[in-house]
Amino acid sequence: MQDPRLRLLSVAALSLAAFLAVQGAVLAFAWWLLTRQGPVRIVRSKWPLVAFLPLALVTIVLFLTGTGWFSYSARLAVVFLIAVYAYQDQGPGEFLGVCTWLFGKKTGFEIGLAGELGLRSLRFLEEETERARQAFLLKGIPWGVKSIIPVSVNLLFGVLHRASDQADLLVARGFSRGGSSCVRFSPAGGDILLTIAAVAAAIAAFVPLGEFFILIQ
Repeated sequence: MQDPRLRLLSVAALSLAAFLAVQGAVLAFAWWLLTRQGPVRIVRSKWPLVAFLPLALVTIVLFLTGTGWFSYSARLAVVFLIAVYAYQDQGPGEFLGVCTWLFGKKTGFEIGLAGELGLRSLRFLEEETERARQAFLLKGIPWGVKSIIPVSVNLLFGVLHRASDQADLLVARGFSRGGSSCVRFSPAGGDILLTIAAVAAAIAAFVPLGEFFILIQ
């Protein structure tokens, strides 16, 4: 989606619908498939799927305890899938622009700046993990748990040092509070259709299917 504002609205509506109802999760998953970019980006870069590891552990615990594990896990899996789509479809500076547009040049800019730094750290981790994996493969070292753990620890400390350097750089450049963003939003026809579908799916998640079709007639 080209317009980050419509993407944010769609993601928020679908995440709420998927979390609160299984019907909403099914509709949100169908929306994710219709975007086409969602499945394509997952195939190209599977790194964000690491977010599903904690969910898998929780699912196992719920399954062993005999509680409603399927409903909970299915709903959260779709929420994570929508979040991964939002992360992969996000462009540099878009989060900053949306927050500044939504909350103003003071609070909005600061929230957006913090979010942009966090997103850049995640992309830094993604790139460095892929480089480490390729280096291990070139050296003939198996890429498994024994190699991932030390690499992860080193990358974690690297991200912390990187965040400290970025904070020092902002202070050195005189940043104190607030700012402006010059992002221009240009919604495409497909963005509007996807947003309408997302809002409709969110409404349908809380209305029985029969009543929903009566409402839209």
